[in-house]
Amino acid sequence: MSFPYDRSSNPRAAIQYGKDFNFFRNVTPASTGSGVFATNCDIVITFPTYTVTFWMGSGLGAGTVQYSFNGTDIHGTLDSTGSTAPATLTFENRQLSKIWFSSISGTPVVRVEAWATR
Repeated sequence: MSFPYDRSSNPRAAIQYGKDFNFFRNVTPASTGSGVFATNCDIVITFPTYTVTFWMGSGLGAGTVQYSFNGTDIHGTLDSTGSTAPATLTFENRQLSKIWFSSISGTPVVRVEAWATR
């Protein structure tokens, strides 16, 4: 039995063709200071996103980061403890392509995931 858009008859086979509309990366932001972002962005997502999540959970580095979608303005803050800002954010129906992070305390790691519908 063949599956729609699948080039194999094995329902468990890896999908090894077409563009992957899923994104995942752990980012350790530089300590550039509050409101200061690096010249180059930390993340480039190469497809129009349907949903993007930022997550700072247990098992990742602890601290506080600011993020920007243009590299110059602070668009929000994440705090791994959740005490001064949320530890997770989800953006739905917002297309993002470039994201900058700046560590303002600790040694945080931000998990970024994104996906699109086709």
